[in-house]
Amino acid sequence: MKKSGLLLSILFTLFAFEAYPQHVSFPDDAIERGYYNRPYKRYEAETGKCQTNGIILQPSFNQTTLQSEASDQIATQLTENGSYVQWTNDEAADGLTLRFSIPDSVDGKGTKGTLGLYVNDVYVQDIILNSYWAWQYILFSGNKYPDNTPLNTKFPRMRFDEMHLKLDSKIPAGATFKLVKTDTKAAVYTIDFVELEPVPDPVTYESVRDANKVMYDSSVPLSTFIFLNGGKTIYIPAGKYTEASKIQILNDHTKLIGAGMWYTEIYFSASSDVRATYANRGIFTDNSQVIIDGLYLNTANNKRYYDNNSSFQVGKGFMGGFGANSIIRNVWVEHFECGGWIANYDGQGADQLLVEHSRFRNNYADGLNLCQGVSNAVVQNCSFRNNGDDDMASWSSGQICFNNIFRYNIAENNWRASSLGFFGGQQNKALNCVIIDPMEAGLRANCDFSGTGFSTVGVNEFRNISIYKGGVAAGMVGVSGDLWGNQQGAIQLNSNSNYNLINIKLDSIDLYNSKNNAVFIGSGSGYKIVNLEMNNIQIDGTGQYGIYYSGASGNGSYCNITYTNIGAGSISNAEPATFIFPENCTTEVPEVGAKVFQVTSTNDTLTISGFMNSSVSLYNLLGKKCFQTNILSNEAVITNLRSGIYLVRLDSSNKAQKVLIR
Repeated sequence: MKKSGLLLSILFTLFAFEAYPQHVSFPDDAIERGYYNRPYKRYEAETGKCQTNGIILQPSFNQTTLQSEASDQIATQLTENGSYVQWTNDEAADGLTLRFSIPDSVDGKGTKGTLGLYVNDVYVQDIILNSYWAWQYILFSGNKYPDNTPLNTKFPRMRFDEMHLKLDSKIPAGATFKLVKTDTKAAVYTIDFVELEPVPDPVTYESVRDANKVMYDSSVPLSTFIFLNGGKTIYIPAGKYTEASKIQILNDHTKLIGAGMWYTEIYFSASSDVRATYANRGIFTDNSQVIIDGLYLNTANNKRYYDNNSSFQVGKGFMGGFGANSIIRNVWVEHFECGGWIANYDGQGADQLLVEHSRFRNNYADGLNLCQGVSNAVVQNCSFRNNGDDDMASWSSGQICFNNIFRYNIAENNWRASSLGFFGGQQNKALNCVIIDPMEAGLRANCDFSGTGFSTVGVNEFRNISIYKGGVAAGMVGVSGDLWGNQQGAIQLNSNSNYNLINIKLDSIDLYNSKNNAVFIGSGSGYKIVNLEMNNIQIDGTGQYGIYYSGASGNGSYCNITYTNIGAGSISNAEPATFIFPENCTTEVPEVGAKVFQVTSTNDTLTISGFMNSSVSLYNLLGKKCFQTNILSNEAVITNLRSGIYLVRLDSSNKAQKVLIR
């Protein structure tokens, strides 16, 4: 090749890469918020992020539009045979997850479609799409539980679903991969995004180091085999296992070990349309030191309740209290009523459960609820997506829930309620989480549900959390608002029934492009908000107010709330006389063991040292957060700072220092 031709080729390659950036970055990864160490990379079907001859839907929050449920409210439609969307792969990967929407059938049982997967323009395989599990419908007036029966008296939600598959070989780094509509059906296929990841090698029976182990051999139903081998380590090889019954673990120390979430599937086949079988799904235990690892759980269920009646619940992925010191790890759970509902209903304990590196997606109600009497649970490094009630929740429905932690999780595209919610409890925490594109509230603490209520001991704390496009403006049902047409804030704090909202602390929360009011603070029916604390809140972009008060009654305080890009309203509406909410930036005493931190500057570099049991944040003079350390770090070095004055804050205590960069 001539030098001029080579140069043109290089320039074309560079231009193409610049014009079509490939996997998208998550801005909070750098400060280790959310599921920052997730194994997959995201490829969006959006303008400038893919190549396509399809139709790219423009952003809309109007709920009658399909894209209102898409990531970034943008998706690409493939309308005819040969329509395609294409990306360049940035890491060799053989695990593919596709978020898509195709039309429902008139009876609500779904339709199918076919995409061809091409790598470097070479056909690899067909991908079969099925809308069987998608498309839930809610009455405009009346019962607000969704079901899968379309009527003209209803409006739709959950119009997207996902499918995933392990490819026979990896898509190489640098290769193009393309999804092509290969059938001639008139239906439009809508692509939201693809996620690619390298799939780990399967766990083998030989690699399970436990003398008390057995391998499932399919001689009896899996539920029977587990019952007969309680207390042992039960290895479930790669494969799909159809199970007609609920799996019950009735012995301590039982371990269910699959080959991995990409290899071992348990498919619960009982019909949710039959009275005798509607609840025959999921894994239940009240026993201790149970481990569940390396499984994919799916069901034949495609709605929230049998007969649309909340008394007939069709089964969660995980149920029971899980005793003490149990672990759920590396599981993928979808198409259940809830991904998991952990509760000490039987009085056998629900203490120190660990849930990690798992995916709770496309369920019809909650992602994971730590309910009655759960204590000291940790839910970390998990993905929640497209769930039809609170993604992450703790509800003290009877016994109080205390000292539970959600941390380093990401929640996306929640289509009802909120992504993160506390309803009563004592000293529960949500730390370093990211919430993206909820249709209603992003984060909420309220008193809507009966139960024990909020304790006066300690605080329930939300810290180091980012919320993107949270909240919703009031409006016509099915067009705007929540399911009743009401407004919700990106943060919704409300005490209008059952008990007071007590001791809620919000610290280091960043709210971006809230669809209506960023923070809603409301009371009613004689109930109050007591000791609300809001520190280091960044509000950047709103549809209406930064803070909206609705009959608020009680007291609280705030320090360092910043407002930029406020929309049609102003910083706040009038603060009611019944709510005492002064600025209070009094320096607190650091936690036990915390040191007074030191800051030194050299040219464009800051070195922060000598802090423990805390994270440290850096703000510019406009109040915009520039940097945040990891929790429990002891030193941080920040480089390439522009000249100016900065505020360095110890997050656990509000201790702060100003520093000049020349």
